[in-house]
Amino acid sequence: MDLANFGTPGSGRPGKAFPAAGALLALWGLAAAAGPAEDAAELYAGERWAEAAEAYSALANATPASGQFQFRAAVASRRAGNLSAAGDHLTAAGAAGVPEGYLDVERVKLALAADDRAAALTALAAAGASVPSPALLESDTELDALRETPEFAAAVSTARELAMPCESMPEARQFDFWVGQWRVEDAGGTYAGDNHIRKVELGCMLVESWTGQSGGTGTSINYYDPVNEQWVQNWVGLNLLIDLRGGLSDGSMVLEGTIHYFRGGTTSPFRGTWTPMPDGVVRQHFEQSADDGQTWTTWFDGYYHPIE
Repeated sequence: MDLANFGTPGSGRPGKAFPAAGALLALWGLAAAAGPAEDAAELYAGERWAEAAEAYSALANATPASGQFQFRAAVASRRAGNLSAAGDHLTAAGAAGVPEGYLDVERVKLALAADDRAAALTALAAAGASVPSPALLESDTELDALRETPEFAAAVSTARELAMPCESMPEARQFDFWVGQWRVEDAGGTYAGDNHIRKVELGCMLVESWTGQSGGTGTSINYYDPVNEQWVQNWVGLNLLIDLRGGLSDGSMVLEGTIHYFRGGTTSPFRGTWTPMPDGVVRQHFEQSADDGQTWTTWFDGYYHPIE
C-alpha cells in the first residue's frame, strides 16, 4: 500500500478503489507540481530509492505540510535503508494529515526493515483497525513476512469487520435468504415476473429490482435499522408506495406498514411475509387490510424460484 498511488487512475494499486481520493489529495496539498516534484516522482516510479529519497526529502523539507512529499520521503528512505530519516518523515506525514491507516502499514514495514518483529506486529494490529479496506493488507506483498501469522489473520478480520460492519452483524443478515436472481410464480404456478435482490452499501442494504411479466417495474430498498432494531422496506413502483417495518419471526421475515396508491390516493394497512422453504424456494405473501388491520386478505402470493 502506497500513498503515492492513492487514487491514481490506472495505477492498479488499492488506492484506485477510492473515488474521493482527489478531494483528499487536495487537502494534503498533493496536487502535481512541475520541476523538482516531477523529477522526484520519476525517480520514485523507477524505484531508484536512494535518489528518490534525496529528492523527496528536499521537497518535504521545503514544504513540511505536504503529506505526499513527507510520505514518499518516508517510503523512499526506508527502501534506501535510511530508517532514521524514514521514521522522521513518517511522523511528519502524520502531522500533515496522511490517514492513519497508511501510516500504520508503513510503520509495519519500517519495523520489519529494522528487524523488530514485535513492533511490526503491534503496528499490524493498529493497521487492522485503521485501514479503509482489508484488501490494502491482503494485497501488499511487502507484508508477506507476516502473512502466515495469527496476527495478520486477526488484522485482516478486524479490517473486514470495520469496513463492512453489517456483514458481521447477525441481525443485518437475517434477510440474506432473499438475495439472488429469481423467477417468480403465483400460487397457481403462473409466471409473474423476475426479481433480482442484491446486497449493496458494504452489505448494509438489499436492493430489489422487479420486472413483471407484463413489463411493469419496481424497486425497493431493504435494511436493518439498528437504532429501532427493525428491518425496513421502502418500495416505489407500479404506481405504488409501500412502507414496511418489522423483523424475523419464526424463521420468516414479517414486515408491516402501509401501501399507498397513487391512482385514487388511498392508503391501507399492508404487510409482507417472506418464508424460505426447504427446496430453496422463497414464498412472498402480501396482505392488505380494509378494516385497520382487523382482518387481512391476500394481495399477492408469490413463489421465488432461484435462477442458476
